[in-house]
Amino acid sequence: MTYTKKKLWLIILAAVFAGIVISVITVGTTSATTKSSFCLNCHDAPEFSSSMAQTPHGNLECLSCHGEGFVKDKINGVGHLMSTITGKMDPNAYHEYGAEVDSEKCLSCHNIENTKRDSGSVTMHLKVVEKDMSCTRCHDTLFFHGHGVE
Repeated sequence: MTYTKKKLWLIILAAVFAGIVISVITVGTTSATTKSSFCLNCHDAPEFSSSMAQTPHGNLECLSCHGEGFVKDKINGVGHLMSTITGKMDPNAYHEYGAEVDSEKCLSCHNIENTKRDSGSVTMHLKVVEKDMSCTRCHDTLFFHGHGVE
């Protein structure tokens, strides 16, 4: 085997090794950044870290309600991280950047017809959906994060 072939094989092996390392790091990072524990590293207001578990939504990951899709979540996350690091954004000033929850997220679990509600409540909720109103217009998001939980 000539020197050039050995060099080529070393380059190929190094590239394969680098690819494996990058893949492992990417998978690990991707997994870690979808967990609520990652979000709560910065969004550490007491109502999130201590009270959320007492709410009906306490077993959900943050991105279950606040996620907008894998790629968009990662891009937004990097932007939020950089804004936090540079001091441009306070991670607990939610009213400044809005962490809105789309009603489709609510309705993916809370199917109006399948809930144990009286018929008047079902009819009212159907009208709200027909008018394309947000669930959070009536259901205060602060409750879901722990405010009002005794």
